[in-house]
Amino acid sequence: MTLSIILLIIASILLIVAFVLTIKPLWVAAVPAWCAMMLLYWAGYIHPATLPVWKIAMWAMATAIVVALRRYQPEGEPDGRNTGNLYIGLASMVGALLGIVMGPNYVLLGTIVGAVVGLMAYSRTPHGKWIKFASSTFIQYFCARCLPAIVAVAIIGISAESILFYIRTCFFYSGV
Repeated sequence: MTLSIILLIIASILLIVAFVLTIKPLWVAAVPAWCAMMLLYWAGYIHPATLPVWKIAMWAMATAIVVALRRYQPEGEPDGRNTGNLYIGLASMVGALLGIVMGPNYVLLGTIVGAVVGLMAYSRTPHGKWIKFASSTFIQYFCARCLPAIVAVAIIGISAESILFYIRTCFFYSGV
């Protein structure tokens, strides 16, 4: 019991770090998010029926792809800023939260829609006017900035949803 609480605290810290790294990308945000998801799985907060092994392997491969993308992409934007990450990160987090509200299978869909909306909102600002909607720069920027945010925020959303499900099952169905 004590070990699972310690793992929950460490996983919560890693989820917060992953969210901060989504907005301020000093490193790949998907790595601490995936580590937090694995800690929650090992501690028993994520039930194997809700997150089977093949989904864990899928998120591990997605994290590896994001790490490889980060390795081969240029730093910053053409004007040297990273302001698009704020729009994309917050919008994808809102999308993930709406996906959690809609149902357990909609977290990824909400995250993708939120990231696209955030990118479209950023392309309408003065700093993002160089991104034209439905152009090659839009697609390149989506791959460079939105895909890492989608992977990290989807893992954060799945982990948060699992913690909420665990709390709901323990306290509302156990007679406590």
